[in-house]
Amino acid sequence: MSLSERLEDLVTPGVSGSDVRPNEYPDPTWKPRVERDEKSAFIVAKPQKLGELSDFDEIIKEAGLDPALWVVTNYKHSKWQIWGGDWLESVKLSVTPADVVQKEDLLDVEKLIDQIKKWRPTNKKPVTGDLSYVFALSDQQIGKKAEFGGTPEFLQRALDLTDDGIERFKELKKVGRPVGTIVLPLLGDHVEGNTSQGGKLQSYSASDLGITEQNRVARRLLEKQIKAFAGLSEKIIVPVVNGNHDEATRQVNVKPGDGWNVEIASQVQDICKENEFLKDHVEFRYPHDRHQTLAIEINGFWLGLFHGHQYSGANAKKYLEGQAVGQTPLGSCDLWLSGHYHHFQVLDIGPRTWIQCPTMDGGSAWFRDRKGLESPPGVLTLVIGKDYDPRRDLSVLRAKN
Repeated sequence: MSLSERLEDLVTPGVSGSDVRPNEYPDPTWKPRVERDEKSAFIVAKPQKLGELSDFDEIIKEAGLDPALWVVTNYKHSKWQIWGGDWLESVKLSVTPADVVQKEDLLDVEKLIDQIKKWRPTNKKPVTGDLSYVFALSDQQIGKKAEFGGTPEFLQRALDLTDDGIERFKELKKVGRPVGTIVLPLLGDHVEGNTSQGGKLQSYSASDLGITEQNRVARRLLEKQIKAFAGLSEKIIVPVVNGNHDEATRQVNVKPGDGWNVEIASQVQDICKENEFLKDHVEFRYPHDRHQTLAIEINGFWLGLFHGHQYSGANAKKYLEGQAVGQTPLGSCDLWLSGHYHHFQVLDIGPRTWIQCPTMDGGSAWFRDRKGLESPPGVLTLVIGKDYDPRRDLSVLRAKN
């Protein structure tokens, strides 16, 4: 033993340092367990090292249940650091028997479609002229379980707003607006989809319709809305852009112009082609398959459409300035319409105007808890035309529910 080691032995009183109590769980509620009754089960998974957590099916198996017979309706994930420095993670799963989900949680799509079929718009008389009436449909997210109801509540809201849109058109007619064209922009997020939030929207806790059902309801509702406006004017134009919820997949790179919103509209276009009146009365416009934006000229007025997910921080002015500097078709428009951020906003940019359209969905408790705000659902309406100020007849139709 060296001199320094002997000195250390003499100085040290004995075993030193505190014992460290292991901290395997962040709190007692994360201790692994299974709670079950006839209609539901609650599973807390065994903690695993970060990145090694089993998938949901394996966790359900470990709980003694058959993953083919049980559906995850909600989950919560947590990770924490233990005393040795390692990180652990676990999940809590709420699961329900598959047959119960099918009976209780899934909507009867045929009843929704029957509701669309039975709805009738108010009486219509055609108007002619160089101005265009815009009824902007944005962020409908059909299939979403929202703060104020799911698809049934949305459907009633959409039909009521369509009736309100026809009444607004009649008001403009009474005050002498020569509106010969009706424009029904589809600004994206037509359906809830299954790609946003890392695929979480596929769960029954987030969506009350599957992706094919969402598209079926959206297609038939759009067909009904077009027929409701048909006959009010000389022409209907349906310009379409995709939103982030409209993406069919994020596993591979796809064409930006390909998405559910375009697919829904193109199916309705095929239906209109088979109708003797609609085939020459309704025009559909789509972005180039490599683009997410659209610029169209309507009787000498240039209208630009984009969903809004192309930029962050709600900085539309900077985004549009870039489009103008780049001399893109979108950058040269007289008026821009977008959605995505779910609340109404207007901004003058020099002699031109940008309008962010309100959402049609039923709200988000998560957003309210995070920001303290809510966006009342509604539809933007306005009149556009060459040398006609689009702000003059701007009106937001607020949903009754």
